Parts: sequence; structure tokens; C-alpha cells
Amino acid sequence: MADITLDKVIQDAARLPQEEQRRLIEWLTARAFQAGPRKTIEQIAAEQDKKPLDFAEIRRLGSFFPEEEGVDDLIGTVRSLRQDRSSRTPG
Repeated sequence: MADITLDKVIQDAARLPQEEQRRLIEWLTARAFQAGPRKTIEQIAAEQDKKPLDFAEIRRLGSFFPEEEGVDDLIGTVRSLRQDRSSRTPG
């Protein structure tokens, strides 16, 4: 049996007649709700014994980021670095 991948399933589903695609969507939707209500991020964090990030606490650990810059600056820097890395092609 060939390996089944999500990409293959999606390609196969796209070839189905429209009525069959509608039935598939209905089935998937019903199945998603059978699993029960989705957990909030707060519930998941509590289950994993995680707490919100305290930026001031991180600053006390070391000077990895300039003190005059805030959380928004840090997030912007991280996003910029990620975008820079994603624009590079593998060598």
C-alpha cells in the first residue's frame, strides 16, 4: 500500500464531484465536533503547568536585548530575523 499523505488526500478530494466534496466537508465538520469543545490557550497552559511570559523577569536573567526597547521591539526583531532566514534558499 502506498504511503498516504495529507497532500495526496487533498489532491484526491479536489478531484471529487462537488456533491461528494460537500459530503466530505460535512463528515469532517461533524467529526471535528465529536472530539468535544476546543480547549482555550489558557486551559492548555494550565494542563502543561505553564504561565504567561513575564518580560521583566526575562530581563533580570540577562541583557540579551537593549533595556530601552520593549516587547514590541523584541517581537519585531524576531519576525525580521525569521523573514530574513525564510528568504534564504538552502545551500
